[in-house]
Amino acid sequence: MTPQFFTLAAFAKARYSMLRRGSRAQIDAYQDQRVKRFLERHVPQVAAYKGATFERLQDAPVMDKEQLMDAFQRYNRLGLDADTGWKVFEGEQAAPEGFSIGASTGTSGNRGLYVVSDAERYEWLGVILSRAMPDLLKRRERVAVILPQPSALYDAANESKHLQLKFFDLAHGVEARINAVAEFNPTVIVAPPRVLTVLAEADTDLAPREVFSGAEVLDEPDRAVIEGRFGGPVREIYMATEGLFGVACRHGSLHLIEDRVVFEWEQVGSDGLVTPLVTDFTRRTQIMLRYRMNDLLRLSDMPCACGSPHKVVSEIVGRRDDAFRLMRGDGERVTITPDVIRNSVLDAHRGISDYKVTQTEPNAVLIELCEAESGYLEVAEAALRRLFDDAGVRPDLSARTGRLDCSGYAKRRRILVAKEMAI
Repeated sequence: MTPQFFTLAAFAKARYSMLRRGSRAQIDAYQDQRVKRFLERHVPQVAAYKGATFERLQDAPVMDKEQLMDAFQRYNRLGLDADTGWKVFEGEQAAPEGFSIGASTGTSGNRGLYVVSDAERYEWLGVILSRAMPDLLKRRERVAVILPQPSALYDAANESKHLQLKFFDLAHGVEARINAVAEFNPTVIVAPPRVLTVLAEADTDLAPREVFSGAEVLDEPDRAVIEGRFGGPVREIYMATEGLFGVACRHGSLHLIEDRVVFEWEQVGSDGLVTPLVTDFTRRTQIMLRYRMNDLLRLSDMPCACGSPHKVVSEIVGRRDDAFRLMRGDGERVTITPDVIRNSVLDAHRGISDYKVTQTEPNAVLIELCEAESGYLEVAEAALRRLFDDAGVRPDLSARTGRLDCSGYAKRRRILVAKEMAI
């Protein structure tokens, strides 16, 4: 059977799975059934869980990236260790036949590996196409994927006659890729917000039918620029090294892919923010069981106009380790999450479009604006001071303007804790 057959079969399977389970009760029942099978048949096949019996999902221990990378070989059924995985990823060694190795960009300072089988690559492609381009069979799409580094997951797309996908890496900056993207003339663009903003402001004839944002937090100023230029909504994709977790529908709601992944929620603070624990019960090569993500999300209880019963993420707030922890006068630390900081800066003046706020030391914060917006630096600094005063903290706050270079390899993080400060 040809690669095209596997791609189309995966697409049809994903579409059927989504359309068949049209109620919350059906999704819950399906998850229960698949998780039970996953715990019985597949989890015990890796060394980390050999001999373990979990009656319920909640009986399994929680894991995270540090645990996974410290004992990578124990969580995949190939017994592939991290050192070998990195050699394969960097081209020093051939991948095991029928499998691919990928890695994250290491935004948090700790790069993560993943290993997937060819079958899992096709499944991944089928799911994302079923959500993002459900009418794929009616017309041929040209998809431009613009991300910091390529992935074997995207290779499967070009094995279908219905889809032409071209990957553009950011090793030499966004501006260096503008002409190449325009020449490709994509019908669909998938890229981080900073890249979409550059494309929106460039003098090109780009006119994609669909625009997807992923890999970074989509701030409202960026959304306005992108939607203003391309004339349609920006649809978010929630995807990480750990898997594909959500795709926005055509109404703009970011729906979680709950016919593949079970999400459990850890509360963070008291304002409705949560961190997900993910269990992907469709993965067989590398087991992802109750894996704690580093993301801060806000969920929505409102039903979507598209009719999908899959839960909606109303906002991807940022990273958990980019929450500021600042000292109060009594010696206690106060946690201030990225969304609160972001809103404080943006609400200071509507002219502010680009900025960076960094906790540089245990009790020091730096705010930076681009040189073109230097006139707003004073009000932005004052807004942050008010925010910190209201929280009962008084960090050493400094402000400056400069060139906020976000055009290269690294992901853009506007709110961040310096690496040496990460806890």
